[in-house]
Amino acid sequence: MSTESASLPPVGASAVERAYTHVADLIISGSLPASSFLTEGDIAGALSLSRTPVREAFLALEARGLIRLFPKKGAVVTALDDAETAELLQVRIMLETTAVRLLSEREGDTGAVDADLAGLIGIQADAAASGDLLTFARADHRFHSRIVDENRNGVIDGFYAQLGPRLERLTHRVASRDPRNLERLLAEHRLLAGHVSSGDTAAYDRALREHVEAGHISTRIT
Repeated sequence: MSTESASLPPVGASAVERAYTHVADLIISGSLPASSFLTEGDIAGALSLSRTPVREAFLALEARGLIRLFPKKGAVVTALDDAETAELLQVRIMLETTAVRLLSEREGDTGAVDADLAGLIGIQADAAASGDLLTFARADHRFHSRIVDENRNGVIDGFYAQLGPRLERLTHRVASRDPRNLERLLAEHRLLAGHVSSGDTAAYDRALREHVEAGHISTRIT
């Protein structure tokens, strides 16, 4: 049974951050499924906030592809169809494989990356053991994002951050459909981390494509 918990905004978080985190967690976890309707007033009331920060949060949620705004009416939670899912994962493959190649071409060891990836795998393992699928999904994205960081390109970093909530949503759905997927995803992350450490770009590309096919495409997330 899941003991999943919502993410807590950072200490001193602004009202906008509180509203954004609250709604994003509900959508990523599936508590607010696709086509759900929500209003600024509903969220403001639930969090004891004014509507102004909620309005700003809604704009950020729309920019990240989680909701669609209807002026003066409210917002509807988006659905991810097969085409968009495939496109998101294609971007992941391109950016990560390039990052691993660039990392392998640089002088020096991969110690810092190896340590970061091992730590994130540990967070996922703990989350899997406790049934906290939201934390598992967020750590999953951070794992892949840490590899993308090795492009060392600020434009790519900003672009990939915008995709983060949708990718977390995909992972959460895969994890929630079958508990066995948690261990499989973890095993595949360990394999990917090993290829990063060895600098084997071709092996990483093959393993990542298999990871995507098994984890997302074959489950037909919509």
